[in-house]
Amino acid sequence: MDLIALCQALGLALSVGVLIGAVVPPVMPAWGVAAGAAPLGAVVALASLNAEDEAVWPALPIGILAAGFAAIVIAEVAGGAARRERGAEQVAAQPAAGVSAILIGSAALLAALTLFVPPVALVALAALAWIWGSRRRRAQAKHEGLRVLR
Repeated sequence: MDLIALCQALGLALSVGVLIGAVVPPVMPAWGVAAGAAPLGAVVALASLNAEDEAVWPALPIGILAAGFAAIVIAEVAGGAARRERGAEQVAAQPAAGVSAILIGSAALLAALTLFVPPVALVALAALAWIWGSRRRRAQAKHEGLRVLR
């Protein structure tokens, strides 16, 4: 297995996940977002590994996990932007066109960079993991004062 080919498949699957996460409605549950992005990520990773004449079996776990994870993280980010912009009463509203454009542009940039510099995918995966972790820590700290009252 060539690490460069695997990084390229990972990066393309991540970019598909970012794209799907940017366009799904904020009311979609996380499992629905992942279920929508996972098959597309697997197909893109499969095509990438097949084009490099590598074994295609790693495309399934790489594509499914990477696209699903990226879609969940980006859907949470876009949903949070929509809630902050329009208020809590309009949770079902789509994020502003500017936020969607930035996220779609970043997906295209990630795909282009991955094709020319494949290890960029590892940096993108680390960045998504950091965003996911920081959002989880912030969500837990938000209600920390209420736990003290017990």
